Amino acid sequence: MAAFRKIFALVSVLALTGCPYTDGCTASAPTAAPAIDAGALSDVDLDAPDTAIPLGPILPNCVGLTALCGGESCCTALEVPGGSFNRLNDPALPATVSTFRLDKYEVTVGRFRSFVNAGMGTKLNPPKEGSGANSKIPNSGWQSTFADFLTDDTAALSEAIKCDPELYHAYSDVPGDNDTLPINCLTWSEAMAFCIWDGGRLPTETEWNYAAAGGSEQRVAPYGGGDEEIIDKTRVSYGCQSGTSVADPGALPCTFKDYTAVGTHPTGAGKWGHHDLAGNVWERMFDFFVDPMRITPCDDCADLALNNQGRAFRGGSVNWASSYQRTVDRTAINSETLDSRTNTVGVRCARNAP
Repeated sequence: MAAFRKIFALVSVLALTGCPYTDGCTASAPTAAPAIDAGALSDVDLDAPDTAIPLGPILPNCVGLTALCGGESCCTALEVPGGSFNRLNDPALPATVSTFRLDKYEVTVGRFRSFVNAGMGTKLNPPKEGSGANSKIPNSGWQSTFADFLTDDTAALSEAIKCDPELYHAYSDVPGDNDTLPINCLTWSEAMAFCIWDGGRLPTETEWNYAAAGGSEQRVAPYGGGDEEIIDKTRVSYGCQSGTSVADPGALPCTFKDYTAVGTHPTGAGKWGHHDLAGNVWERMFDFFVDPMRITPCDDCADLALNNQGRAFRGGSVNWASSYQRTVDRTAINSETLDSRTNTVGVRCARNAP
């Protein structure tokens, strides 16, 4: 049966040509798969675990993307085995997390352009009601009211995503050198819509914290080891200061060169191989920013209670101090709405386990 699933997966990947808003990222108009002879399968270990088949949306949404992240597809996703840990490394905040998948890299400019070019993420083409749900959390899918915070059309989205025309001007309408930079300036609603289009969903704050902390290893820095209280600049993109950010003493003003391509620091990867869980850009979470004591113990939990601080984001960014890059840090911009844009906030998608 495992061998059949591997061959079926390979054939399916070759067959898909496009992906509308779906939970499973299935093509709306698949073409016939090309003929595959035995030689084409010679490199497939039919006795290996099923995880040998890529778990991310390598196809179809990444078709045509030539820019690579760390020498591989920027769309790679990795499994995070379920387990128990303490949120914020606090024994008073125990949590269990079921197995899920998490993108290896932060969503890049190139990936987001594919979404924009597909005409998605606007009031004209919002996700379907209920799509992008976390299979463990009821009522966690897309709600029609979220569309109120999307731009009117593709032209408006393309313009809005360029919210910082001077310092961190990452997005471009055409392919170029910025394609492996993390996308910024996207709203929570656009981040949610993108992940749904990409066959995934937004991670909960607990899922993200679990992955960054290495589960029960309770890492202070995602890469672990050494003096984790002092974040290593050779492993994390951070250290400059811009706007009203709180940087370390003596930090130099940020320049565009400080905004680095995803996967630039492979030695900073987390326990399960995820890059940039600290630094680069903050990452948007599914749930609201609240006192974590509100839900404890936490079993595959997310806090969906509306509050004036808005949805959470985690992971630190290039222009904030070392203390903000730690897995225990929780920093939110007060009163963020679903259409707020920030030039150092991006996204990484999660995916339900098969």
